[in-house]
Amino acid sequence: QKNMVYTCHREKNCIINKVTRNRCQYCRLQKCLEVGMSKESVRNDRNKKKKDEKKQECTESYVLSPDTEQMIDRVRKAHQETFPSLCQLGKYTTSNSSERRVSLDIDLWDKFSELSTKCIIKTVEFAKQLPGFTTLTIADQITLLKAACLDILILRICTRYTPEQDTMTLRPQ
Repeated sequence: QKNMVYTCHREKNCIINKVTRNRCQYCRLQKCLEVGMSKESVRNDRNKKKKDEKKQECTESYVLSPDTEQMIDRVRKAHQETFPSLCQLGKYTTSNSSERRVSLDIDLWDKFSELSTKCIIKTVEFAKQLPGFTTLTIADQITLLKAACLDILILRICTRYTPEQDTMTLRPQ
């Protein structure tokens, strides 16, 4: 943006291409200026039009059918039953000893691996409780689980994040 001051966290020679262009704003701006872009053409506000438009308030009210309410209730219960407080990583601290750090890293990796396995098992249990899932062929169930497992795990771990403290709680209080 026009009067922004960017800094490079490397050595001011980052490779800027279609894939890496968003990694370093400083080097990206320098490359743009090197190829002839004028500093005056830097935009003040990329989405100015969108910001000027007033947000339309949703005035529609939605009435859920009994079937939809029942489906939501079943999914909620399935989630609660298969996402207990199983995150037990606890607190890990590091010391200056490199041997201790290596040991800690291995322990942490083992715990993470164990936790991941438990989470995947619970995700499968969750899916099996969803209406209609078990009526699919085993091949279709496996395909759906492979495609959605990471998304489900990410959604579940989001419930452990506290934005006010910018922390992730892995052990239940």
